[in-house]
Amino acid sequence: MERFFEAKSVAVVGVSSSPTNLGRAIVFNLMEFQYQGLIYLVGPKGGVFAGHKIYRSVADLPEPVDLAAVLVPARAVPEVVRQCGEKGIKRIIVESAGFRELGDDRLELEQEIREALSRYGMRMIGPNCIGIINRYNGLAVPFMPMRAEAPSGRVAIFSQSGGVGATMINHCAAEGIGFSRFASIGNKLDVHENDLVAYYAKDPQTHVIFGYLEGVAKGRELMEVAARSTKPIVVHKSNRGGAGAVIARSHSASLSTDDAVTDAAFRQCGILRVVDQNEGLTAIKGFLLPQMRGRRLAIISRSGGHAVMAADAADEFGFELPPFPEDVVRLVEAHARAGVIQFHNPMDLGDVFDLELYEKLAQETLARADIDGLLFIHNYQGIFDAEGSRQLVTRLGHLMHTTGKPVAVCVFTMQKELEYNRKNAGYPLFTDPRDAVRALAWNRDFSGRPENVFATERPQGIDLERARRLLDTAPEGPLDPDLLASALTCYGISTVPWAIAKSAEEAMEAAARLGYPLVMKTASRHVVHKTDVGAVRLNVSSNVALRDAYASLVAFGPRVLVQKMAEPGMEWIVGGRQDDNFGPVLVVGLGGIYVEVLKETALGIGPLNSEQARALVHQCRGATLLQGVRGQKPLDEDALVDVLVRVSWFLYDFPQVRELDMNPVRVHGVGCAALDWRATVSAS
Repeated sequence: MERFFEAKSVAVVGVSSSPTNLGRAIVFNLMEFQYQGLIYLVGPKGGVFAGHKIYRSVADLPEPVDLAAVLVPARAVPEVVRQCGEKGIKRIIVESAGFRELGDDRLELEQEIREALSRYGMRMIGPNCIGIINRYNGLAVPFMPMRAEAPSGRVAIFSQSGGVGATMINHCAAEGIGFSRFASIGNKLDVHENDLVAYYAKDPQTHVIFGYLEGVAKGRELMEVAARSTKPIVVHKSNRGGAGAVIARSHSASLSTDDAVTDAAFRQCGILRVVDQNEGLTAIKGFLLPQMRGRRLAIISRSGGHAVMAADAADEFGFELPPFPEDVVRLVEAHARAGVIQFHNPMDLGDVFDLELYEKLAQETLARADIDGLLFIHNYQGIFDAEGSRQLVTRLGHLMHTTGKPVAVCVFTMQKELEYNRKNAGYPLFTDPRDAVRALAWNRDFSGRPENVFATERPQGIDLERARRLLDTAPEGPLDPDLLASALTCYGISTVPWAIAKSAEEAMEAAARLGYPLVMKTASRHVVHKTDVGAVRLNVSSNVALRDAYASLVAFGPRVLVQKMAEPGMEWIVGGRQDDNFGPVLVVGLGGIYVEVLKETALGIGPLNSEQARALVHQCRGATLLQGVRGQKPLDEDALVDVLVRVSWFLYDFPQVRELDMNPVRVHGVGCAALDWRATVSAS
């Protein structure tokens, strides 16, 4: 990626003297951003533009260049890519549209491009994108003319949509926030978000990474790349399905994926997912502040109403509000005019009109060992106190950088004053207390890279080879319950004692071994929801009842599953499925007949370790019931966690198992066991 962003020479392919030619805008941007490298222009009609000769083909260039920015009709792109390869150009950005986003009949064009890239050892960004910007060297090749309004800064941006990416640059500029790198990646034929995240994560000029995606190229790889980053990664992932999926398909050739899986994957690898650009900007501002090392927050506000709003937000986002020391309270009281306000945390300064005191309060508050960060809310109209307020906002930034503690400053003033402060403060400002507190919470909760995004060691007691022999014999489609139970046993996953009976006599023999009471079910792999069709008999307690149950169940097939009736316990669901993008997706939650009603489940991407599995269990509100309530004894949470870990490895080791559902898994005081299980396999 560095060879894209640090190119010392650029060829703009697709330039003409026509005033409507978009290639001219690329040249304009290179000049606007003061690119210091060599610029070459290429266009079939030749001529001159902006003092640069236009060469008629890439082959006519006097020397190879580091980067080619290509904006020609889609049908001409493969030939241009081949010419670049023959010329020795190793990095290409194809900004042209008209590929698979218009339909599958354009796939042949993309295949030609891939072949050329492979043959000549080139890398390409695009097609259907607007290019890249390096704010520190002036390399800027978008085909839309842009102003170098946003300064160089610490935010790196990648965006599947050029328009969304450019809008985020504008949002940052309006807030006085600079950026370091920008890349629009379009259809992601070659370079995709994983390449850019890995590059941005190592870029010394980048401190925060923001991305906009409509589709995830290689989800599992993205999780691994993101988990290695020590920098915050904020992603606005749209295309949740429905109408958005139709538009995304024609816009960037992106198919929608299961949104809950994306949520789980991002959470597991440390990516902060936001729902829109406003949230994204709020997160960026929070991460540009110093790291908040704890939950202890001080709030100082010139407005009582905003102080109340801030206190509500602090409670919502899990902050503690330590009281102000008595000497500080007395100091403020001495400057109060009416003496009608009690100075708690939040501290309402509405009765105090001394900007120097405001600064002193902030300084003493940040010096306290029991305070991890400060929210400072300042209201002014800019009529009598404009200069003093401007200086206060600037000095709060100095205090923040001196103490190394975050200061989220909310400024409420006239638009002109707000714009002045955003431009001159030297750090991001907020205009809503809740946004400011939420930004501090995101800042506080960022812990760098997860220790492991996926588990690395299998649990003990797994017989992988025996399980493989069993599953290799399975036909495509639903698994027989006895075969699946045997395979699960190979992974140390407990099921209630069971037997298969092909006659009433065999059922009687099973009853003699297992003991009454029993549960009997059809063993037909084609009957999925057994309860719904009457294919289950509970509490079978005698030989007569057994024969009657068997006679009714053979209507579904000759094989009947005989199970020992399980002891009472709490019912959970444990299972998962294969996702083509992220791999094995695990689900855990409250189970039994209520799973579809309560929908109290959590998702994770396997394989999981015990810590990750326990975190998923605790995402479910029902986890508190495992501790025992109203005099009931605690249940074996460790056993449930262990089952989830083992299931995650089972699905990871056998991707042909497309779906697995154990519902319910009954958790007891000691141990747990699956009462019902089913799975579907695909052809190996």
